[in-house]
Amino acid sequence: MNWYKKCKNKIVTTETSSRIIKNSGWLVSDKVLTMAIGVFITAIVARYFGPEQYGQFNYALAFVSLFTAISTLGLESLTVKSIVDKKVNEGVILCTSLLLRVVGGIVLTIMAVIIINFIEPGNSDLQILVLIMSFTMIAKSFEVIEYWIQASQKSKISSLIRMSVYVVMSVLKVLLVVKGGNLVHFALIYTLDAVIVSMALIIAYFKFREERSAWKYSFSYTKDILSQSWYLILSGLMITIYMRIDQVMLGSMMSSKLEVGIYSAAVRIAEMWYFIPIAIITSFRPVIMKNRNINDEKYLKSLQLLYTIIAWTGIGFGIVTLILSKALVSILYGIDFLEAASILSISVWAGTFALLGSVRSIWLISEGLQKYTLIFMGGGAIVNIILNYLFIPYMGGKGAAVATLIAQAMVAFFIPLLFKDTRIASFMILKAFKFKI
Repeated sequence: MNWYKKCKNKIVTTETSSRIIKNSGWLVSDKVLTMAIGVFITAIVARYFGPEQYGQFNYALAFVSLFTAISTLGLESLTVKSIVDKKVNEGVILCTSLLLRVVGGIVLTIMAVIIINFIEPGNSDLQILVLIMSFTMIAKSFEVIEYWIQASQKSKISSLIRMSVYVVMSVLKVLLVVKGGNLVHFALIYTLDAVIVSMALIIAYFKFREERSAWKYSFSYTKDILSQSWYLILSGLMITIYMRIDQVMLGSMMSSKLEVGIYSAAVRIAEMWYFIPIAIITSFRPVIMKNRNINDEKYLKSLQLLYTIIAWTGIGFGIVTLILSKALVSILYGIDFLEAASILSISVWAGTFALLGSVRSIWLISEGLQKYTLIFMGGGAIVNIILNYLFIPYMGGKGAAVATLIAQAMVAFFIPLLFKDTRIASFMILKAFKFKI
């Protein structure tokens, strides 16, 4: 109770407390709804298709995710910072970011389709799934409005949109199960979700924006933002590689996609609790960035507080998941997926390190040290690929889970220790686990 009171007092006594709490509340509400519905919808879909076909779908999704990571162009945090700093007109920032992402999305959609046809020449079903799901990279370009929402701490807007669309898409998925839909139908729903959300965000922006600056493309802003973001583009790819390469390698190294289905079920449960720390991190980001320009002591305290909250949230959910792993898998997915319980017991811990790394990325951007992100993620991706290659043939999904856990720990804590400029980030993570606010 003393720890809780100290934590609460540190938050509520700040001048931006009401905005953080209110913003986090909407983000949490959004994620609670999507998590509560999503877990059961995923379970219904997984039971309907079975491990083999469910694995096929997730293999396609993991493959597309490798390209989606690049399509964002590393613009999220940099665009939020640009809007907060107000050195460039809001309309110029958003219009330029949108056009960059549209072009990137088109190019990467073409690349994804060509590559999947090359590596899976005899699997036409998989090729169709990748083609359909790749169009989300173009549709999601319009989610640049999320950058404005984060900078303005107006999460109510995006939360209401996402909750409404998610409910509608969930109903469609259930209807398709009832009507005997196939994987192509579910891929179409995945893409339709992105299209509707993007359209709604654009409409909401022009209705609720406070700054009425005209939307204009700026070549000079393009050069400036890309000169900063190429580190983040590559690091985003590296993040996705060590987060998703396990499923891609499982699908390509094992004789069938069944192992991918089992593994994906475990990962889906392991990620259930992410909505809480992600909401907190998203709400803290603009506050920490503002504090960096105002007061160094306040800036470091708010950063350390965020590290501590994320670390202990991860420990709490990890212990609960470890105890209930078999029950969760049995209730949600059934006996065909029971093997996922042992994978879940490993995978759940990787999330804590991944989220601590997300906190550190705020610090890296605030300090202008984005170049290290590429080094960290590149090292993690290499470790994950090597360990997956060594472990998967002998341990299957368990090997992939162990590889990802080790890679996440390397990226979050061990690799930053090797560099003088970033060593403090590892020390702050270590301090976060001391259970002291």
